Amino acid sequence: MITTDINRYDAIPPHIVKALTLCANGSTWADAAAAVGVKAPCLRKWYRDSRAEEFIESLVRENINVASNMLTSAAPRLADELIQIALDPKNKAYARTSAISEAFKILRENVLEQDQRKQLQEIRNTLQAIEDGKSVDI
Repeated sequence: MITTDINRYDAIPPHIVKALTLCANGSTWADAAAAVGVKAPCLRKWYRDSRAEEFIESLVRENINVASNMLTSAAPRLADELIQIALDPKNKAYARTSAISEAFKILRENVLEQDQRKQLQEIRNTLQAIEDGKSVDI
């Protein structure tokens, strides 16, 4: 279970912090509230508190970062598996076609993302030049 720096949220009772952490990690409001001995409406009321909202959002961001890191680490193995499925003549045609289509989709997205990163860098450079008082041709 992912947790964050609880000291910043010491105004939130510890049992509410625990319940919010359970929610951020996939529990329902009712299950999280029951786990700490409160009712779901009480927990939802706490969620509307800006400190609690900030706390749960930081937990969700952490979860997304962890998941992204896991996917990034597994990407070469996943790509290899996708290629094996696409090229294996023992697989059904629909499975191979789907794998081939997915492989080309991934390639297309990577090319688009690379182009977008290049364009963003050009925009940043132009903005920096404008801020530095240099003349810029747009």
